[in-house]
Amino acid sequence: SAVELLRRAPLLVATPHQSSTADSPTFQQTRPLLNITMLATIGYGVASFVIAFVLAALLGSDGGALSKEFPWQFRLAAACRTPVLMLIVVPLSFIRGKYTLARRRLRRYLRGPGGKAAAIRHAAHVDSISEQLRAWDRGGRKRKLRTARSNWAAMSTKLGSNKEECNQIALGHMNEILDVDEDGLTLTCEPGVTMGELTDELLPLGLMLQSHIEMESITIGGLAMGFGIETNSHKVGLFQESVLEYEFVDSHGRRHSVTKDQPELFYALPWSYGTVGFLTSLKVKLLRTQPYVRVEYLPTSSAAELTSQLQRLAALGEGQAPDFLEATLYDRDNAVIQAGYFDARPSTAAPLNRINVWYKPFYYRHVETALRSGAFQESIPLQHFLHRFTRSIFWELEDMIPFSNHPLYRALWGWLGPPEVSLLKLAQGPVIRRASVYAHVVQESIMPLWRLPEGIAKFDDWFGAYPLLVFPVRIFDHSSETGGSSGLLTPRAAEIEQGEASGLWVDLGAYGVPRAVREGAVWDAKENIRAMEHWTREVGGWQALYTDIFCTPTELRQMFDFSLLDKARKRHDGVDAFPEVYDKVKSEAGISDLSAELAAERAAAKKGTAAGRRSQSAATSVKSPPRRRSRSRPRHPSSSSSTTTNSS
Repeated sequence: SAVELLRRAPLLVATPHQSSTADSPTFQQTRPLLNITMLATIGYGVASFVIAFVLAALLGSDGGALSKEFPWQFRLAAACRTPVLMLIVVPLSFIRGKYTLARRRLRRYLRGPGGKAAAIRHAAHVDSISEQLRAWDRGGRKRKLRTARSNWAAMSTKLGSNKEECNQIALGHMNEILDVDEDGLTLTCEPGVTMGELTDELLPLGLMLQSHIEMESITIGGLAMGFGIETNSHKVGLFQESVLEYEFVDSHGRRHSVTKDQPELFYALPWSYGTVGFLTSLKVKLLRTQPYVRVEYLPTSSAAELTSQLQRLAALGEGQAPDFLEATLYDRDNAVIQAGYFDARPSTAAPLNRINVWYKPFYYRHVETALRSGAFQESIPLQHFLHRFTRSIFWELEDMIPFSNHPLYRALWGWLGPPEVSLLKLAQGPVIRRASVYAHVVQESIMPLWRLPEGIAKFDDWFGAYPLLVFPVRIFDHSSETGGSSGLLTPRAAEIEQGEASGLWVDLGAYGVPRAVREGAVWDAKENIRAMEHWTREVGGWQALYTDIFCTPTELRQMFDFSLLDKARKRHDGVDAFPEVYDKVKSEAGISDLSAELAAERAAAKKGTAAGRRSQSAATSVKSPPRRRSRSRPRHPSSSSSTTTNSS
């Protein structure tokens, strides 16, 4: 027995005056007992794991609901998904998260708070990148350049990286905060710094990024070269509007510092995905904060009411408009607007709610209660608010672990946190990855705000996945600074408000399992996503490129304005050095077969047919709406007729 083993334990400890423990009579007598105890412990552990695995699979998996059209490997993975996540991926994510947190805090403690030492280290970091590039340059510039970062670690839907044939440059050491200017309200840091690190650094100082993105593992470099939006974007625009200075190294190893004094290059860099050079540091704007956010929850019962309320709130003047504005759409009609205002302390009218405590309901489920109880308000600590969707991965976690919001799961498992997105991707194989594109949707369309009711109806037809994310965003027109283009996101002149240099758009995001898949049918990802892409181009919007895209290179260029980026790539010898944006954001081979579409484009271009001419002008094929009025006088344009959804 265990008691007997403990009684004899002192006899098992060898001393300098004893012979080997293994040769002692006492050890020989207790060895069988020790072996039995170890086997029993292992047996109990294995039995417990198997019971928990089977129970979780029975309670949480939906592999049986999937169409038989899916590969058996994918259906098996779906059946085992919940227990694998719950018993393996979530604990590993917890361990990895604690390790990462301890490492970055130790690193920050050892490095100190910026200053001259940080500048010296940064210069050495840049020199190491420049030397790698000069060596590649001397070697004949034979292969395209990419970062050495594994794609599974990136915040995108792609598993493959399209990097296999490229020369990979090590940038993993570029992760230091270089300077926080509390008086000038600026931050300078290297591109590998994450939102979680910036939260830890800035909030104790009463500061935050002008656009402080909610997912903690996203890097600031990814936001600057790609896409970043937050719930204060209705006031300050996308993340790119907060950037004051870019520092990058070109393909020859030369270091460049770019500000608005060089507008053509400055506005070419957002959404360029590192196709001009390697980003080495950023200087961005900061905001002063209050400790709490007072959130008003306002339910709406139609898409038209939702749009009208968002227009009204976004159009309020300085000091009246919410500091944060978003909505969550729970079905085609019902939504809850969340209007947030900085506040110094909770009040009786707005009691304190620490929404990210591990045993609390997921935030989006808490918001949903406003549909039943009516409008209410509460005060949320700022850090909780900024990362309000981390625990539930927006609303994706309930698709993976259906009972993850149940009080019992939250009580027993909630403290472990969610599975890391990077580990979720790492666990996929090629077969599961390909099948998942046709069983799961992650798509965002940025459209003019007045188009939102039409967009909601189309998202319901294309995807039927709820909730939907609704983020109003102000898109700024910088064409007067460059002489004709604002960069890849150049808004149509008709959408710019009179007397303003901007207009209101809205980001509509779908994350989850499409309705058809839930019903056991087949959902055609290619057909539906291409329809979304075509409609988004027609209405003067843009698609988020971290998702799986199904457009051709020509169609991508119809959606985005590449004129400034093409100039920058030529001027800085990036054409032969870096892949095109399309080649960096497209899905890995085997996900989307566009051979028919590419052949049709080539045939149309060769013959010079009318179809070819229509394809080349698709981005401007929809009649423009009346020019928007100023933000103080919002209205619905009368010309909001629906447009075709056929894929081009």
